[in-house]
Amino acid sequence: MNRKKILIGTDTVSGIAPQILKAISLASYENSLPYGDDIYTKKCRNIVRKIFEKQDLEIIPMMSGTASNSLALSSFLRSYGNVLCHSESHINKDEGGAPEFFSGGGKLLSISNSIGKLTSKEVNEKLYELNFKGKQHSKICGISITQLAENGTFYSQKEIMSISKICKKNNFYLHMDGARFSNALVSQETISPAEATWKIGIDCLSLGATKNGAMAAEIIIFFNKDLAEEAKKMIKQTGHVIPKTRFISAQLNAWFKDGLWLRLAQKANENAMYLCSKLSKFSDFKLLYPTQGNEVFFKINKKTYKKILELNIIPNIWHKINEDEIVIRLVTSFETKFSLIDEIIERLKTSFPR
Repeated sequence: MNRKKILIGTDTVSGIAPQILKAISLASYENSLPYGDDIYTKKCRNIVRKIFEKQDLEIIPMMSGTASNSLALSSFLRSYGNVLCHSESHINKDEGGAPEFFSGGGKLLSISNSIGKLTSKEVNEKLYELNFKGKQHSKICGISITQLAENGTFYSQKEIMSISKICKKNNFYLHMDGARFSNALVSQETISPAEATWKIGIDCLSLGATKNGAMAAEIIIFFNKDLAEEAKKMIKQTGHVIPKTRFISAQLNAWFKDGLWLRLAQKANENAMYLCSKLSKFSDFKLLYPTQGNEVFFKINKKTYKKILELNIIPNIWHKINEDEIVIRLVTSFETKFSLIDEIIERLKTSFPR
């Protein structure tokens, strides 16, 4: 049967929220100063300061998550330095060496575990290993964590604070890759953006809007303004000064307006929970991690995966467990419909027991 492909492996297949699409169009009708001196970027700065309850923060609008992460990291990662991160983190596995390139040779030191997140215990063990017998090693400049983590779970306030204490004790900076920060934030319900970031020790946040309704809009939020000054020195060299910055800032302004960014994330999360509850009923699908955002991970065998593809359901292969088993990722967005998820389930019913 010729069925339409269902792309369910990433939220970047989604479109643009109507409010944001309208904002892009409206920004085209008004000439404004270039390179971030426009009225839209000035407004964006004020909006972010209000949302994050901090008047002395600084922002840099960006077009891609890779550039956002890499410029943020290079604000404190030196060519002779290291940043600790999880082995599964996007900056370690999927940025093509951009953080090292932006920093002129800085190195990422990864920590592996099965939970997809750094723990203070493992960070301390890594520091002890590096300092063992006083052997010389590259200077550690900071730590980077991902929110949501790469396995779709979130760092709690307590977990971040325990890592933050290590940073403060050792004069490290703490960076957060927030490509899905909005999904993590709404999952924790009672936490404010400030309480989820600078109030628990985050020095800079790479906040992503592209996966959550924007066309192409990211923003680096520097809670430590000294880092913002460092980043501004390098942004031209890295090729990411945007002449028409107003089109990025216009997207962000519409995204933040009236809490749209949180409503879109909440919808994506609800879609993921619905998908998880339905798929978990199939014996061939073993849920690996709690669904705490808009990503769902299942362990399946290769025959199951082949059959899924035959049904024109396209998830993302996350990694290989052994010769017979793999992990797949399914991701919902703000525009995923329950009816689409129901269609996935109906297709699977033809081939898999429940």
